[in-house]
Amino acid sequence: MEAAPSKPRKLKLVVSDFHLGSGLYLKDGTRNILEDFQYDDAFISFLNYHGSGEYFDAEIELVINGDFMNLLQINYKGVHTHLITERIVLEGLRQSVNGHAELFRALRRFAAAPNHSVVYVIGNHDQGMLFGQVRKYFVEVLNHEVRFYDSHYEFDGIRIEHGHMHEWSSRFDSRRYFVSRGLPEPVLNLPWGSRFVAEFLPKIKMERPYVDKVKPFRHLLRWMFVNDTFFAFKAGLRVIWYFIKSLVLQRLGRHFTWRGTLDLIKSITIYPDFDREARKIMMLNPEIHTLIMGHTHVLHYRRYPEGREYYNIGTWNEATNLSIANLGTMVALSYARIEFPELPADVDPTTAHDKASLRPKVKLKEWKGVWRPEVDAAI
Repeated sequence: MEAAPSKPRKLKLVVSDFHLGSGLYLKDGTRNILEDFQYDDAFISFLNYHGSGEYFDAEIELVINGDFMNLLQINYKGVHTHLITERIVLEGLRQSVNGHAELFRALRRFAAAPNHSVVYVIGNHDQGMLFGQVRKYFVEVLNHEVRFYDSHYEFDGIRIEHGHMHEWSSRFDSRRYFVSRGLPEPVLNLPWGSRFVAEFLPKIKMERPYVDKVKPFRHLLRWMFVNDTFFAFKAGLRVIWYFIKSLVLQRLGRHFTWRGTLDLIKSITIYPDFDREARKIMMLNPEIHTLIMGHTHVLHYRRYPEGREYYNIGTWNEATNLSIANLGTMVALSYARIEFPELPADVDPTTAHDKASLRPKVKLKEWKGVWRPEVDAAI
């Protein structure tokens, strides 16, 4: 008797925290200091690789786990503002599509291939993807259906979420995504940390582009006060004034309280690993055996009792670590690969006896790309 043919190979690829801006270069040809992402070619080769060769006939889902684009630091007519409307986000998305044209063309080709699909889980830097017209435009760019999830994506005992909801400074109000009272058009109801990133941080980055790429941040503060003293004091005074203005003049309500301020200071000086949060999620959801997050920009793995696992897939952006254990500047083009067991076509997974053997296998991977004789220097 001949063995029943196997079903097509099935896997999901999870990426996070690209922070695509308007491209490496401005219209006048000068370098865009606010652009964080410079690995377009690597991601294009990643997409092409998983659409050819051994993966040609595979059923592949690309899961974008938040902060794929930086829709907070949008230069709208020369201004960075926290009053982010649908119109402003559409402009920011168009800037990203134009600034990373080849990347989006590759994404479009990937989505168009048979058995391919795309899922988008929203993060704190791309909260603008909550707007309906913004989603519609993103779908038009890919020319393919995209499934959007506002908070998390669950399947087969696996939960994927960005992670920002576990920090006060970046946590959405899920009951009120938009504010419209007394305004000509709805604006995003940004948490305080997002307001800071949208309105204040670009001014600092224009002078010190590395300021948000160093961990732990408390080490950077010490270094700056010793080696860049004048700028450190000047920036510190500007931050204090921004806090006062936010509290007294803007009256941010839930976005700014003294307790919240302490939580914010803690979150930016101590890089979270979300170990306790991951454990809590799995305790409250016994059916979840695997949790995948991003947001922290740090690769991380933790195993809990009963074979439960937590993965943080890091970022594709360059980062500098000042801790002795990981001293130096590095980038890891990391992602999670979720591979489903190959079963004969006549096997129904819902009635199979050995459930453990049907559990998808998750692995943290680092994309090394394809060999090239030369690349542009990162400057």
